[in-house]
Amino acid sequence: MDKEGIMIYLCMKGQNEWLEEVKAYFQKSSYVLKVIEIDDWQNELSLTNQKGKILLEKIKQIQLKNKYLKCYISGYSLAGLFSLYSLHELDLDGAISVSGSLWQEGWLEYLKNHPIKNKRIYLSLGSKEHKTRNALMKNVLKNTLEAYKIYQKENDCFFQKNNGNHFFESELRMKKGWDWFFYEK
Repeated sequence: MDKEGIMIYLCMKGQNEWLEEVKAYFQKSSYVLKVIEIDDWQNELSLTNQKGKILLEKIKQIQLKNKYLKCYISGYSLAGLFSLYSLHELDLDGAISVSGSLWQEGWLEYLKNHPIKNKRIYLSLGSKEHKTRNALMKNVLKNTLEAYKIYQKENDCFFQKNNGNHFFESELRMKKGWDWFFYEK
């Protein structure tokens, strides 16, 4: 089977059972799967520190080694935010951000100052994620909808609202994002 592209998946180290399921899922697709397991969730997925720059370089190397394939990236939570950031910084072809931490200060300003065109973007969020006492995290729905509005102007962008809070059916929600990429043309 000819491969249409490569999907880089950022996930927390130690999710072995889930990763076996992911690998089986990708065997049925026309995409090559590259998994990057994250040891230090907060630091490696930082948009501003050295470990975040190292991760960007790792992603860039995968992109360069597969230069004849379209390159996409996906992640959940902070990895979802980093996936979108990588899309801008490395000129990838698309990104999946599931329950992305788009509540982070400065993210919407970054989007406005780093426009992109002709990308494929999937955003999703749980219906209860914004219902929190944390003042910053309360903005996740508002910021995700604003990001959707920004992306939708010049990109193929889809937003899906799911039931539940941040941790509800995370694996199923990740698969929904991949399904949209693979089967919704």
